[in-house]
Amino acid sequence: MANYGSQIITLLLLCSFAMLISSAGAEVLLKNGSAVPDGTPIDTLTQEVQSFNEPISSAFFYNTHCGACHEALAYLDELAKTYPDIYPASYDLFNNTTNGKLFDEAKIAYNQEHISYPVVFIGPVVLEGNDAIFTYFETLALAAKKKQSNPFIGFLSDITGAATGGSFEIGIPLILGAGLLDGINPCAFAVLVFLLTYLLVLNNRRRVLLAGLVYTAAVFIFYFLSGVGIFAVVQTTGLVSGFSLIAGIIALIFAVIMIKDAILPGKGQSLAIPESRKDTINRFVEKSSIPAAFVLGILVGMFELPCTGGIYLSIISMISLKTNLAGGLWYLFIYNLAFIFPLLVIIALIYLGIPPERVNEWRLEQRRILRLIIGLIMLAFAIIILSEVMV
Repeated sequence: MANYGSQIITLLLLCSFAMLISSAGAEVLLKNGSAVPDGTPIDTLTQEVQSFNEPISSAFFYNTHCGACHEALAYLDELAKTYPDIYPASYDLFNNTTNGKLFDEAKIAYNQEHISYPVVFIGPVVLEGNDAIFTYFETLALAAKKKQSNPFIGFLSDITGAATGGSFEIGIPLILGAGLLDGINPCAFAVLVFLLTYLLVLNNRRRVLLAGLVYTAAVFIFYFLSGVGIFAVVQTTGLVSGFSLIAGIIALIFAVIMIKDAILPGKGQSLAIPESRKDTINRFVEKSSIPAAFVLGILVGMFELPCTGGIYLSIISMISLKTNLAGGLWYLFIYNLAFIFPLLVIIALIYLGIPPERVNEWRLEQRRILRLIIGLIMLAFAIIILSEVMV
């Protein structure tokens, strides 16, 4: 037993010694692969930045589960209060696996394959660890700013020749458009049909308004939480590429089915809420109560999600490829607000006295053209996602 104890103590001492050796290593490195000796005057590094012949850019790589990284973030945030225009582009390596690929590219470009976070790349200099960042970043960033008006644009695209944003960009217009499109999806329009049926049973304008809002809130909650759950799992497990591949394939399949339904309606497989589920939904429609409206919204969301999932999964995939967890939640919130907007319009029209039959007639008249438009857009989403994953 004593031997095991001494072996463990020896192992711990060796590990501690190794950590001390590694921590004592040079933390200031150069793009040519060399290390800057301890005690090198800061003026020497400043000259390296000022004489750098390439466009100067800067980036900060960190991990949200790293204590030293939080200290570095706090330092940079405090520094930004005085110099907001020298804040480096920041890449979280925990919540976004795409940033990990960018980090690997940066390490290769700087000939420093064994560096770790927190680390700042600035021009030809690499500042690894908080001591180096706290000591040198401000001076070097100001020197870079003095040399060129905006030194922190185009990181990685300038130093590796690869675009950092990929072949497409995620923005609010894209998210809003996709959400609205999904909201008027003929498959999703089944939600509106059940809502119209339910509101007709109430025969009271105030109860129509209240029940409609409760129903819509339930649909929003279910869809939003479903998206958040999928997105969080994808981000935290690092399965962005695998999920995106699956999402792209699903979007492609759904697109083909949608286009087929538009050209050859009633032929073969279609996207719709299963007939076996409609009896369950109708039972809650017949209850005509406010609590039943909430349950109805959840049930319809559950039964509808598989047949409307093509666009939703495509958007989640695009968000996963382009942003982190916090940014993704915001995009999902916007998407689902857009998704329920048609529901809110229907409720408003019925409250103002528009006959529900007219809405349903419009749905039937435009069903084929809507399927064609949605199918073509889903096909475009599938191509974008699969091209991003397979490049």
